[in-house]
Amino acid sequence: MLSLSTAWNYGVNRNAREMLSEIKEIGIRSLELGYQLTHKQLEELIPLLAEFKLKVLSVHNFCPLPFDGPSPRHSSNYYRLSSLEQKERELAIKWTKYSIDTAFRVGARAVVIHAGTIELDNDPSPKLFQLYREGKERTQKFQDLRLQLSKARQGKQAIYLNILVESLKEVMAYAQKKNIKIGLETRYYPIEIPNIDEVGFFLDLFEKQGMSYWHDVGHGEVNVRLGFAAPLSYLKKYSDRMIGWHIHGVKVLKDHHAPFTGDYDLTEVFPFMKRGHIKVIESHSMASAQQIKAALKRLEKL
Repeated sequence: MLSLSTAWNYGVNRNAREMLSEIKEIGIRSLELGYQLTHKQLEELIPLLAEFKLKVLSVHNFCPLPFDGPSPRHSSNYYRLSSLEQKERELAIKWTKYSIDTAFRVGARAVVIHAGTIELDNDPSPKLFQLYREGKERTQKFQDLRLQLSKARQGKQAIYLNILVESLKEVMAYAQKKNIKIGLETRYYPIEIPNIDEVGFFLDLFEKQGMSYWHDVGHGEVNVRLGFAAPLSYLKKYSDRMIGWHIHGVKVLKDHHAPFTGDYDLTEVFPFMKRGHIKVIESHSMASAQQIKAALKRLEKL
């Protein structure tokens, strides 16, 4: 149940055979198909899975990347299921269903989703991150800014959660028909959905239809460092309602390093990892093949 995300060696101009060859050389037998893969790359990759004897355990929404026009946002946030704009919300649902179809095609067990964002007119998150990087997380300025962000987020929470519920009703019904589980992922930015309490809100609504919690180690730790969650609180609350993990290293507030590198002790989450969980190494290109191999050896023992 241990796999590697294609986010590790993805490149917009790379062909699928090159990517799979590099992944296979590490000793990986299973994959997560990342959200950056283009339609062309995905269609090249799928027929090669049997040749490389690779199994896909999970798919990260959106996969493939939507090809109906450019987005001004990062590819991880292409369309929002929580958008107040009906057209964007419909597109988010459409492409999430496409990702579910991708998972069904390749025999994956789950689709990992970024649920949405509570959009603030003047988001203080960048200033909060900067203060932390400057070592000012204990200052009154940092505390005041964090409180300002929390209050602003809370003020708009209801409308975005209500809209997201409506989107997820359609997504979950579709996933249930395909027998694909939905992993609700911990988010990185404090304005994103879900925060620690919202995880439980959505699981209570959709768990019977196949939604489970997906813990991103880096995102969870960033929430802890910024003061929005207590250490290990996500896992203490939801470890019995989990389906999978994104595993990587963290350095200050930058994640997606190789596992066991950076300044976060990854071993503290080991007691929460269960045999049936999907465990995905989601390191990016800054992680070397040797670092991935070393991490693989340690994680395979769990």
